[in-house]
Amino acid sequence: MSKLMNLEQISNWINIENIDQKVSKEVRSWLIEEGPITQRIKLTEEFKLQVICDEEKEVLQSELEFLNSKSMKNRLREVLLYGNNTPRVYARSVIPNETIEYGLKKLGELGNKPLGDILFNKDIFKKEIMQYASFKINQDTFWGRKARYTVNNYPFSVMEVFLF
Repeated sequence: MSKLMNLEQISNWINIENIDQKVSKEVRSWLIEEGPITQRIKLTEEFKLQVICDEEKEVLQSELEFLNSKSMKNRLREVLLYGNNTPRVYARSVIPNETIEYGLKKLGELGNKPLGDILFNKDIFKKEIMQYASFKINQDTFWGRKARYTVNNYPFSVMEVFLF
């Protein structure tokens, strides 16, 4: 994961039904949020996006397996979403080059724009799988989710860790 965040996954990926009952209602509401996370942050806070990485990079084998992809060339995009200058969400997207080339070119041209700006405005995106896991950053535990999407039948994934 991100060295910048010192993020460590501490549980396996599970379905929403198997999430620990100790997860607060607030965190659970973010985990099951159907709309863009950026939009939800903007409802109550001043939003800012920081791009950590947005380039062709080697990704984890487990990420390729989740995508059901053998692509050797993938775009890795890591961002921090801020609300009122406080980090709220760490997001990591893995986008095979074929998905950009044949699925949707805009996925490779996001720059400082949130992925959610296009992900929820098009009829061409299809969410296939959603899973959940817990993570540790230093001594704190956080919950996150990952989803596999397709665009014109080409896959990409989005993982979000909620930093509260």
